[in-house]
Amino acid sequence: MKNPITSFIKWIKAKIKFYGGITALIIFSIVDYVKNPRGRKIANRVLTMQVFFTANLAIKIIGVVALALGAVTVLQLFTQLSKFGALGLVGQILNLVIVRELGPLITALIVISRSGTAIAAEIATMNINNEMDAIEMLGVDSLKMIVFPRIAGMTVSLMLLSVFFSGVGILGGFVVGNLLGGITFDNFIAYVIKAITFMDIFAAVFKAFTFGIFISAISIYHGFQAFSSTQVPIVTTNAVVSSIFAMFLLDIIITIMFYMG
Repeated sequence: MKNPITSFIKWIKAKIKFYGGITALIIFSIVDYVKNPRGRKIANRVLTMQVFFTANLAIKIIGVVALALGAVTVLQLFTQLSKFGALGLVGQILNLVIVRELGPLITALIVISRSGTAIAAEIATMNINNEMDAIEMLGVDSLKMIVFPRIAGMTVSLMLLSVFFSGVGILGGFVVGNLLGGITFDNFIAYVIKAITFMDIFAAVFKAFTFGIFISAISIYHGFQAFSSTQVPIVTTNAVVSSIFAMFLLDIIITIMFYMG
């Protein structure tokens, strides 16, 4: 029978090694991009393609989910708050549900399912086919051309998509509020603007920024762990699980930093 303390220590060591590798991947790729100008133009083109792949191709589904979430949230709020004449709380609850919490989280989950899996599978395939070695032999820095554009591209995309999600979610809430309760646009905006502070917006964008960095780095890291074609689905699944775990952990930490510190 295994000693639970020994197993726990091994688990802690494994996590430290894993997150240490993730952090090193992030830091070294950024430092290499900033300090070494060679090949930066090509890296920027790859970064632009990553933004297009991650943000543009995901914007439709994120718009639909955000619109539905905003509509359902206000529908539930209107049903309950109208009984107590407390419709003024709609803005505060929309801010809490959409802007501060579910906006960044749901956006990140959608990006993980689409782009995180794609990055992990892409890197795994490149690693199996020895494309990374071929790139290095040609004098191309894989950190600058492969790693950094994917980290930066996903981070920029998540920040933009998170803001888009919040805006569309609030719009969906207004549509339902207007149809059900005749809430005017001016009154609805007054409720929302009064409730949302600069700190709320900054915290949401900061969450998206942090999620983007770690989700992309985790996907890349797991992709590098594949050494045969049979391991591609395994590392892809591991990338999703690790990304979701890291996302919720980071969400708790950031929420404590901004609102409970």
